[in-house]
Amino acid sequence: MALLLYSVWLLLEFSVVLNPVFATACSDQELTCSQGLCVPRDSLCDFTDDCGDGRDEENCSKYTRCDFEEGFCDLIQSSDTHSEWTRTTEAAGLKQDHRNTSAYFLSLLPVGGNRSTAELNSPIFLPSQTCQMSFYHYVGATHGHLEVLVQSHSAGQSSEVWKHSLQLQTDAWLRTAIHFTSNHSFQVVIRGELSAKSEASEVLAIDDLSFSPGCVILPESSLPPPLACPPSWFSCGGGECIEVSKVCDFTPHCPDGEDEANCSTECDFESDSCGWYEFTLGDGFDWVRGSSADITPDYFDHPALPDHSTNSTEGHFMFILKNSSSLSPKAVLRGPWFQQSASGCTMTFWHYNSGISVGAADMALRIKGVENSTVIWATLYDQGRRWNQVTVQLGRIAQPFQITLAKISLGMFDGVSALDDVTFENCSMPPAVEECPAHTHFHCLHTKACVQRLQLCDLVDDCGDGSDEEGCSPVLQCNFEDGLCDWKQEQSGGDAFDWTRISGPTPTLNTGPWKDHTLGTIYGHYLYIESSLPQEFRDTAVLLSPVFHPTHQPGRDSSWSHRRCVFRFHYCMFGPHVFTLAVYLRTTATGRGLMLWTGYGDQGNLWHKKTLYIHSARPFQILIEGTVGDDFKGDIAIDDISFLDCEPYDGELPSLITPAVTTPAPTVLPHSCPEGQFACGTHGECIPLSQVCDFKHDCSDGLDETNCVKESCGFEGGETCGWTIVKPSLVTQHAFRWATDQGESIHNGEQYHRPTNDHTLNSPEGWYLCADSSNGYYGQTSDLQTPVISSTGPQCTLIFWYHMNGFTVGSLQVLLRHRNATHVVWSQTGNQGNKWRRGEVFLGLLNNIQVVFRAKRGISYMGDVVIDDVSFLECSPPPPSEQPCTPEQYTCANGHCIPQDNLCDFTNHCGDNSDEDPYICKGFSTRCNFEFDLCSWRQCQDDDFDWLLKAGSTPTFGTGPSTDHTLRDPSGHYIYLESSFPQAVGDTAHVTGPLLSSRSSECKMRFYFHMSGDSFGTLSVFTKTKGHLHLLLNLTGDQGNYWQMREIPLRSSADFQVVFEGKVGRTEKGDICLDDIIFSPGCLLAPSATINNTPSPPAGSCPPGSSFCENGRCFTPEQSCDFTDDCGDGTDEKDCGTSCSFENGRCGWKSSLADIFDWALGSGSVQSIRPPHDHTLMDENGHFIYLEATPVGLKGDKAHIRSSIWRESSANCKLSFWYYISHKALGIIRLLIKTENDLVEVWNKTGHQGNKWNRAEVPLRKLRNFEVIFEGIRSKDVSGGAALDDLEFIDCAPSAVESGSCPAVTDFVCHSGHCIESHLVCDNKADCADESDEMDCDSIRDSPGACDFNMEDDKWEESCQLSQDTDDDFDWRISHKTETPGAGPHTDHSPDGGGNFLYIHSAAQREGDVAKVTTTSAFPASIGLCHLRFWFFMNRSEKMGTLKVYTVGVSGSPLLMWAATGNHGNKWTYANVILSNPTPFRVTFQAEVGGDMWTDIALDNISYTAECMVGGPVTPQPLTCAVDQFQCAYSFQCIPESWWCDEEPDCADESDEELCPTAIPGTLPPQGGCPPGFYQCSDYRCLPSILRCDGVQDCPKGEDEHSCPLLQCELGELVCESSPGCVPLQKRCDHSTDCLPFHSDESSCHECPPGYCLNRGSCLLDRHGPVCICQTGWTGNRCHVKKKTFLTTASPTPEDIKLDSVYVGIGIGSLLLVAGVAVCVLASCKKKCHFTKPNPMDYGVMDNPHLDWKAELSSSDKSPGVYPSTNPKRTDGQGLSISVYPWRREVEVSNRKDAKLSFSNPLYANGADCKSSEP
Repeated sequence: MALLLYSVWLLLEFSVVLNPVFATACSDQELTCSQGLCVPRDSLCDFTDDCGDGRDEENCSKYTRCDFEEGFCDLIQSSDTHSEWTRTTEAAGLKQDHRNTSAYFLSLLPVGGNRSTAELNSPIFLPSQTCQMSFYHYVGATHGHLEVLVQSHSAGQSSEVWKHSLQLQTDAWLRTAIHFTSNHSFQVVIRGELSAKSEASEVLAIDDLSFSPGCVILPESSLPPPLACPPSWFSCGGGECIEVSKVCDFTPHCPDGEDEANCSTECDFESDSCGWYEFTLGDGFDWVRGSSADITPDYFDHPALPDHSTNSTEGHFMFILKNSSSLSPKAVLRGPWFQQSASGCTMTFWHYNSGISVGAADMALRIKGVENSTVIWATLYDQGRRWNQVTVQLGRIAQPFQITLAKISLGMFDGVSALDDVTFENCSMPPAVEECPAHTHFHCLHTKACVQRLQLCDLVDDCGDGSDEEGCSPVLQCNFEDGLCDWKQEQSGGDAFDWTRISGPTPTLNTGPWKDHTLGTIYGHYLYIESSLPQEFRDTAVLLSPVFHPTHQPGRDSSWSHRRCVFRFHYCMFGPHVFTLAVYLRTTATGRGLMLWTGYGDQGNLWHKKTLYIHSARPFQILIEGTVGDDFKGDIAIDDISFLDCEPYDGELPSLITPAVTTPAPTVLPHSCPEGQFACGTHGECIPLSQVCDFKHDCSDGLDETNCVKESCGFEGGETCGWTIVKPSLVTQHAFRWATDQGESIHNGEQYHRPTNDHTLNSPEGWYLCADSSNGYYGQTSDLQTPVISSTGPQCTLIFWYHMNGFTVGSLQVLLRHRNATHVVWSQTGNQGNKWRRGEVFLGLLNNIQVVFRAKRGISYMGDVVIDDVSFLECSPPPPSEQPCTPEQYTCANGHCIPQDNLCDFTNHCGDNSDEDPYICKGFSTRCNFEFDLCSWRQCQDDDFDWLLKAGSTPTFGTGPSTDHTLRDPSGHYIYLESSFPQAVGDTAHVTGPLLSSRSSECKMRFYFHMSGDSFGTLSVFTKTKGHLHLLLNLTGDQGNYWQMREIPLRSSADFQVVFEGKVGRTEKGDICLDDIIFSPGCLLAPSATINNTPSPPAGSCPPGSSFCENGRCFTPEQSCDFTDDCGDGTDEKDCGTSCSFENGRCGWKSSLADIFDWALGSGSVQSIRPPHDHTLMDENGHFIYLEATPVGLKGDKAHIRSSIWRESSANCKLSFWYYISHKALGIIRLLIKTENDLVEVWNKTGHQGNKWNRAEVPLRKLRNFEVIFEGIRSKDVSGGAALDDLEFIDCAPSAVESGSCPAVTDFVCHSGHCIESHLVCDNKADCADESDEMDCDSIRDSPGACDFNMEDDKWEESCQLSQDTDDDFDWRISHKTETPGAGPHTDHSPDGGGNFLYIHSAAQREGDVAKVTTTSAFPASIGLCHLRFWFFMNRSEKMGTLKVYTVGVSGSPLLMWAATGNHGNKWTYANVILSNPTPFRVTFQAEVGGDMWTDIALDNISYTAECMVGGPVTPQPLTCAVDQFQCAYSFQCIPESWWCDEEPDCADESDEELCPTAIPGTLPPQGGCPPGFYQCSDYRCLPSILRCDGVQDCPKGEDEHSCPLLQCELGELVCESSPGCVPLQKRCDHSTDCLPFHSDESSCHECPPGYCLNRGSCLLDRHGPVCICQTGWTGNRCHVKKKTFLTTASPTPEDIKLDSVYVGIGIGSLLLVAGVAVCVLASCKKKCHFTKPNPMDYGVMDNPHLDWKAELSSSDKSPGVYPSTNPKRTDGQGLSISVYPWRREVEVSNRKDAKLSFSNPLYANGADCKSSEP
């Protein structure tokens, strides 16, 4: 590679020669050649003709040059080397000098197996800053090196300035130029070296040396005289001599510091190696000095390594160079020898150790005279691609020492190991002085240095001559070299184990010291505690000192007055599991006593000195206690313990005496408040308990908030502000629990897992609340909770700051507790970094709750959980509004005022939820809280994966919210982006909103997002217009662990959609969540988003708006999905989700694309989790739908399948189906009914139901506009299998003969008997087939605000009670035609088209101008009741403006109720708008001008329902039944009470036979006052017992029927309560009692009781007792039962229905009776049908869908469910129930997202193709 680079360089140089650049002028640093070429001046006189004309080689007399043609010139060979440079004309492989001539050069050749070294010395030069040398060199070798050194002439020291590594062998002559700067005279040395491994063919060569004029040779007369210093002395540069012992002692003694020049205390290796050298040079594995360019590329697979000093690739450092394949070469780098070091000496260096096989390195201390080295640092394996700082402690070393850094290759070295920036600090001994401060310092005897008096007798030679350690009492100090001295192990049971004496490192790696403190070597001794087994966490070892005298002794010599007893010791706390070391002072023989000091955690592999001042008025003893951490790397060591100025005591310490403690009894203040109220401090003042602890002072003295949690708390001064720390029942000594604490109490090492500063003051003096993980065990929890908070405001938010740092930090949760129910609302787990983070929990309106902070401990002590600055923001309940609301506010139903921006944002701001009423929020288009589905948002198909719907927390641990934003509990839903597997970094998921109109004004979108975790995922929001995306918002990385709101204004010149894009970050902990997306009322849906795109039939075949039947007929949209086969072939019903066996598809049942998994269509399987067979065919070939099991399925995942919207069902409508749930086929099945404003569960089943199919039948009853939804829920992860089959709608087709049987009591009954909704009456549109709904409408059309505008132009405002607004841009006007031809309607909406209409004239206005017209009279407040009906015309222009309807409340605040934009065709369009406002309101019509002159908008036939006038529901007079009648539950009918529960359905809805009791409720009155055969009433009247249980109430309160069994007996039989049963006629009056206890069968055998026969019946006596002869129409034993005459029972009609309607009903009933009898006779001739599913292939319709209905049946058999009155040949198809067999075939599509198997919004989201569905 180097040769290639050199060749390129030669080619470039050659090209320069051939193609000279003719410059106009050369710089001062260049020579201008004759041909105009510029040559750098450092290339002059270098024996190379760079100009080409030889000019650069002229005038070279001032240069000192040598080309070796005539000898060595002024250069001198060194006599100190073993080899010499040889002058020759050729060498091995080298036949010419650098000019390619047979001339001389110098070469160095290997000498038979020995190392060859040669040095060539220049003359001595004067000090210079401009000296430059150039020369040529040739490298034809692979072992050794060539270098240039500069040698100071005065000091004789040399430093390397250039080096050529033989790893870059080029086999070519290369030129090198070197600049020299020196403040002293100097000499240049060219040094070549070949190792002993060099081959005979290897050679080094140099030639053509040239020194610039700046290199001035020192005259011989100027040479200094030879040095004359005594032996073993060192000569300084100025002729001074110093002792050799002072050389390299970290203190410069020579004037210029020459004695420290070769052992610098700071070395960056930039100029030389500072005396560091390779000890084992030549083995091919050496430490060498170099830069990034010298590192072999094979070792390093990323960009060049910069040095640490300059952070550049040109910087130098020492590194390992390997060029040998030896199995175990060793590189040993040795530093210079130092004479001694002071006690505080440390060495700091930067080390780089990176690579796949870089191996280990260790640093050792070599002390002269000591046999073995002491390892002081080591590193293992790869430490990452970075420089790592290391500090090692050397301490006091009294002998010469040297530092070595060793590394063994083991033959597999692959990486980079380097050293840089070596620094020695605090290593010099104190200097000599003449005098020291008295009392505070000691003057050393020989070195004359000053040391502090506190350093005397501390077992450390601080003076350097040992005088500070002379005369010390051995009782007062101990270095443990010969034992424990006078210290003792605790033996009285006060600890768990003993201290251990040891030398060298402790047995466990990476904990404990590696050497003692006294000697600083492996030979010195110290004490340590072993934290490995059998020791356990928190076990202690205690060391006891001798006993000492009190520190203050009266009458003591005054010379001691300035002295204080001092205790010193050295300790080492190194290891990740180090716990505590503590020092105590005790004055009794037992116990710990007073703690003087304590240290915590890892404090590094260093010995630390601690000095403690002792104060005691009694004899005392010092205890040193070491405590074991929670793992085995927690050794703690002590050494060099000493006392100063402390006097030993000969006696013993006394025993401990414990005094008794008494606790005063608490006092209770009396009060006189009634129960349920709180007594304030002010006498007689009481408030409701509901106002206590609500963040508002209701008591005048504020006592109601005294014992409550404070609104904000910084915990300053240790105050908890009402937060209570919950203490467990079993409190252990070292439990993990919350406590107030400060940063200033942190010990060394604890700052890595606990904050140094609080958040409030950002100071160590500040307080916070901390759960200290030094205590407790893994998984232990501690709770911090508030008292019960009675109520909170609608905006209440909990804000707090938390700190969770450490490798093993546990978790923090916020919980809400309501009575006994608790749920998590926020959580955070794991290391969150060494910083305070913000937490936020939206609470909203809540009552009687407690807020709980729960901390959970991690696996070790390294990770405290800390909180600070906890506040409740805006949590006081809002006071009642005393002022009326402003136009910028919304008036709640309870009178409160809230900002308009808080309206319809899924948060109950009002307190009564009136701001979230669905009718109030009609104007908020497509808002979505994801509680059931994706609403109008759609997944994209061209992205990488989908957004998921989720409740609770996300699956990835440590990321995502605990709850949704809407409900704020685990049941709430949101959508999220799962960033874990199988998603990859950069994968994207898109979800697209509805198509919004370009006419939207003041449109904005509000949404909530949650992005927490250490991933750098991205959430982006775009608008999409015509396929182009425009970025609105971009959020990346952790945004905080709480839900946040963003509001984005939306504007576009074309129709547009909003797109949310989530992008996966680099780690899986980065889930992105969305919830509560709201578009403001200014956001209008585009017309294409609301118009039905169903293709119309060809012109002329079906009426406009109708669709084709498969048999060629037509059906209207109103005839689809109504349970009636209007086509005759089922076309209008087949895609509605009808009765289905799933043998030929799904029958219109559609899956939700919002779900994570689906109801799958499948067949039976014994091996699979699904059922082994279906229910239809009962074999493995039959089909059903089941919950599919997916690989990533989680418990709680939901799947939905739903029908279309059914228009109306009958009162008898039922849904039956078969389900399968077993131990193997798992899941929960729910049946839901969804109406416009409600979603209710009507059935559910869970758990094992047996290994069989089970039938369920669910009554649906009378419903309108409803959907049937089956929801499946996983009961376990990755589970499924629960199944459904044979769905059947039974008797669901509405029937006009059910007079009065309507879905709602407010419905209007057409003259034809059909029901329509009341808001369709008198709306200028006939909804009844007989148009009876548009009759008698004068009262409606004359109501205030209603208008058809057929009046004079200047009268319409007064007549219609409408007024033009004064704050708009222009006015509405009326006419029979518009002014602009082609704009607006040609006629009004009236049938004859001759009337007027209201319109805006747009041609004269600007785009965006607004016209408003408002009702002059206010309507009463109402929600969801008042309907506005009108007709509007918006045609011609594609730039059509907008038409909006508002309700304007008392405050003047408008609420949007309805809006339309776009072209609606050349026709009048009907609108029916529900008006709502919690206050009395007016109605405003607002029109906005579009983009051209053809945007006229017109209105006509405005009307309001009767509900608008009264502000409440307007219903017909409610049906009331007589006292002796039963009211049917669903069909509004009355039947005789005697028909109730008679085992025959008489109500049209059959409710008279539902929920029938077994006996009549009631209790018997006391008996005993009547003779046998009689029954006693509660008024003591005696009745014949034959009247007991006869269905007639004879007692005043009817108690003669109480507790009677409900039985249907034959005429003449008696109901007996004792059997129970019926007593036959022949057993009556047979002188044998059969019915106890009242003998009713033997009662009144010889007489007729008074009033026995009712309804004018006659009583006769028979041998079996009294018998009644009844009048016509009556029956029963007492003529009390109305006789059933007709097949159906006529319903009573309201008073407003004329009698002729009754007669018509009776006539219809008679006809039906006749027809029914006839059909029954015909049916009796046929074989009875069985309720079975025939084989679908038996019917020709399966192959030929165009056959008519009659052809579908292969025989004349009637399918179950078809009423006898139905004629299959009828063309209108009325009355034909589609709950029949066979089921229709539906083509299955393999793609699960095909439209046939999915369904559109608003219930569910279709798959949106982000490419094709462009706005």
